[in-house]
Amino acid sequence: MVDSSDVENFWTRGDIHSRIHKAMSEAGLNDKKLEIEDLFPIDQYHARGIAATVDLGKRMPIQENQKIIDIGCGLGGPARYFAKQFQCFITGIDITSSFVEIGNRFNKLTSMSNSVSLQVGNGETLNFENETFDGGYSQHVTMNIKNRKKFFLEAYRVLKKGTFFAFSEHGLGPERNPIFPLPWADTSEMSFLLPPESTISLLKEIGFYDIQIIETSEKYILGYEKMINTKPEKVEPILGIHVIGGTTMKQRSINSMKSIKEKRTLPFEIVCKK
Repeated sequence: MVDSSDVENFWTRGDIHSRIHKAMSEAGLNDKKLEIEDLFPIDQYHARGIAATVDLGKRMPIQENQKIIDIGCGLGGPARYFAKQFQCFITGIDITSSFVEIGNRFNKLTSMSNSVSLQVGNGETLNFENETFDGGYSQHVTMNIKNRKKFFLEAYRVLKKGTFFAFSEHGLGPERNPIFPLPWADTSEMSFLLPPESTISLLKEIGFYDIQIIETSEKYILGYEKMINTKPEKVEPILGIHVIGGTTMKQRSINSMKSIKEKRTLPFEIVCKK
């Protein structure tokens, strides 16, 4: 069993506060008012970065002034993008306290604190009343959720009737046996992938309907190829997910790309209704 300190250590990879402060300083972004776009290279902490967030946003029927929950918000990059794009209010929860602290500081730097609120929380036991939100989403979180049914049940519970739930994840491919370490797990003890058809069945069992699935393998392969700097003459950018993921991020990304190419994993997006 993986405890909370192991989870924190996995995601922060040491002193994440100092790494981010140093990178922001070198990029000339420290302690001044920023636009949310300034932080895209560092706060979209998932493969394909802002492009994946934009794609998911196009599939979510968010309306102005709605209250939306982000389950597993990370540094809050997607939450800030959606809040600005749709003029809505986002509540983000994440199990990693350092991510929440940094994310709320980013909210202040980008003047988004009135629209985006991040707090420490667990997706399997959401601290909200029934039918609180007008919609919800989760980006690349479910791979780490052992009790997937409990996670989806909680999402279902806090959503109002007639609303939506959207998420992106890496599913288990037909060849199985992903290559570790991966961006979301160093070993199989932290990774709980399901085949897409199992995920769909589980959603139906809980009560979600009109389930739309979009496979995204090719997009992720291209995204990883672009991210992985294979030419030694190229200088690594100051800001990037390597600042968050640490020195092993490149190898974990290579393994993820190979796992997709070899059909060990299968990335996809789902949008469904309650």
